[in-house]
Amino acid sequence: MPKRLLSKTIPGSFMKVQAAFLGANLIWGAASAVIKYTLEYIPPFTFLFLRFLIVCVIVLPITAYQLKKEPVHKNDYLNFFLLGLFSQTTLILPFVALKFTSALDYTIIGVMASVLTVYAGHYFYKDRINKGIKAGLVLASLGTILIVLEPVLWGNGSTNTVPERILGNVLGLFYAITWVIYVIWAKFSMGERSGLLKKSLNFINIQPMTGKYSAATVVLLSFYVGLFTLIPLAVFENLNVAGNITFNLLTIDIKGVAGLFYMAIFSSIVAYWLNHWGLEKAKVSDFAIFGYLAPVFTLPFAYLLLGELPNTLMLIGTALIAAGVVIAEKNNRLGR
Repeated sequence: MPKRLLSKTIPGSFMKVQAAFLGANLIWGAASAVIKYTLEYIPPFTFLFLRFLIVCVIVLPITAYQLKKEPVHKNDYLNFFLLGLFSQTTLILPFVALKFTSALDYTIIGVMASVLTVYAGHYFYKDRINKGIKAGLVLASLGTILIVLEPVLWGNGSTNTVPERILGNVLGLFYAITWVIYVIWAKFSMGERSGLLKKSLNFINIQPMTGKYSAATVVLLSFYVGLFTLIPLAVFENLNVAGNITFNLLTIDIKGVAGLFYMAIFSSIVAYWLNHWGLEKAKVSDFAIFGYLAPVFTLPFAYLLLGELPNTLMLIGTALIAAGVVIAEKNNRLGR
């Protein structure tokens, strides 16, 4: 039975996919607060490099086994490199963004990635979007807009200046766009057919993958792209090329170590595996709907780690987002 039809014919399997997406988004919901917290102890580029170094050491035996089982054709090297750039190297954007904006602001702006992913799935893969799903997405989007406008409507209660928050928010929005590109492209690399995406790649002189690759291969190789592309940035950062850095690897605070290992083990290895396992078996829109829950998950972690408290406007917006997800997912199941 084709995997593409699996979630349509076996409810139990789809529930497992839902659980995988839910678990990944729970981990990532906490990640923005963990990143901002850990940046107090480790500078951003060094943080990312150490994160990927830990990940790549842990998954090295698995990667060697996977490449032996599923060798990568030399014509696909560029595709894997670009997938790694869009999924891992671009993590530079949120790491820098979180130095200027709050974890709550960043996470809520990131919800736009889910909106864009749903419609990109519909555009490139003809994913069905019924009226109920649209209504849920509109409701969730209204909640997102309400929170994005919160500094204007409620006042700037952040320690950062308004221009700094704008810069952080813009960087967060750019990352949301790169993530959508990665999800759509990764689904294509896993064997999903899209004539329109194939034409788009040909237009920019990029040939599609020569064959279908598993989620494991796509994810594992993306980690190594992230590692090697972050080396020069981490070196320049510690040479104080872009500013005065007083970081010392041998004296990292235990809190910084805890944040680093959370991001390496849970946010990278566990969450990416759950996410791609689900993406391999479900529609792009199935994955995107759960992304709306990130702000709901972020709220408690932002308070516990950073002392960030949502105001009334944020709580209303978050409630709208949660309600929109429930409506959209309910109609998503009915449409199967």
